[in-house]
Amino acid sequence: MSQPIDSIDGNRSHHAPAPNPHANPSEANTTKRALLLGYAPQTLEALRDELTELGVATGGTASLVHLESPEFDVAIHAPGTSSAERRQARELLGSHASLIEAPAALAVSRAASALEGEAPPAIDLDAYCARIGYRGPREATFHTLATLQEQHPAAIAFENLDVLMDKGIDLAPERIDAKLIDARRGGYCFEHNALFKRALTAMGFQVDGLIARVLWQAPAGSAPNLPTHMALRVWLDDTPWLVDVGFGGNMPTTPLDMTTSAPQPTPHGLYRVLPFGDGWRLQVWIEDRWRSLYELAPTPQLDIDYELPNWYTATHPDSHFRHRLTVALSTPEARYSLADQRLTVRTTDGQQTRTLLDADGLERTLHETFGLDVGPDWRPLLERIAES
Repeated sequence: MSQPIDSIDGNRSHHAPAPNPHANPSEANTTKRALLLGYAPQTLEALRDELTELGVATGGTASLVHLESPEFDVAIHAPGTSSAERRQARELLGSHASLIEAPAALAVSRAASALEGEAPPAIDLDAYCARIGYRGPREATFHTLATLQEQHPAAIAFENLDVLMDKGIDLAPERIDAKLIDARRGGYCFEHNALFKRALTAMGFQVDGLIARVLWQAPAGSAPNLPTHMALRVWLDDTPWLVDVGFGGNMPTTPLDMTTSAPQPTPHGLYRVLPFGDGWRLQVWIEDRWRSLYELAPTPQLDIDYELPNWYTATHPDSHFRHRLTVALSTPEARYSLADQRLTVRTTDGQQTRTLLDADGLERTLHETFGLDVGPDWRPLLERIAES
């Protein structure tokens, strides 16, 4: 059986567990094999050593042009692997092997889980699509992505009610699904974009979670804030698109091309993505000038990387979400924003209305405008907000 060329030393060899002189031939035939694709040589060597310790035979290559044997049980590829190479890997590996994207920090654990038959956190796509009213194809195309990004923030409200009621925010996938899908609640960025990321991944999209420093409404010249916003980068034909369904009343409702700094029209205004340091700065055109929303770092984040910024945002006394009711919904016709007792409606043709609400008005608006089933324990909070 031929082996993949080792991209570290160029030999036709692979890492394998040390032979067990007492093993019988049938045990040898059950050795699991993992291919690592697209990692830097030093990273590749470290990953292969870890998998070897787990009893997994490994092959590694920086490029599929070196791949001679498709006889692997799982292939783990680095983020940024081109769509052409992913398609080639799928063709070479066949349907029996899993093809999984993973940053280096997750490569070994995801390979081990796949080899043990453990699936990543699942999402009920039927339930999710029903929640946002999506009935289109579930294929990784720009049209699908754009339609999903339009319908998600029109159906699932951005809101911080649990934060204001000291209930905390649990980012476990099953808890997010129970809240945003089953209970028809809303949430904030970590909940929205985590849910959207899993839905897109289940449809075959290549998605990176990113982290950002919020600049919106920060005083000029103020010190940088902690990075406390989650956004997504979606790759289509090797082009990165900024996707965000969790930035309240100013989120872009269509994907934004991250390779250009030119203004990009959306149903809710002009946006642009500027190169800034080693990342990007997202800006929106408001009141005849560009206003900065946030700065994105380029490094993909692991799910666990969001736990600390989520904890800070939900519990720290300096977090503005601890002090102000924030609810938003973006439909094709208008944006609806609730800041404490003030409801603002901005239509796509530029009209704007503002209304101050009492406690009854808040309760009615949360239900009728934002689609939230108001719980009996919300009333004391709404009365405090109305009196403030």
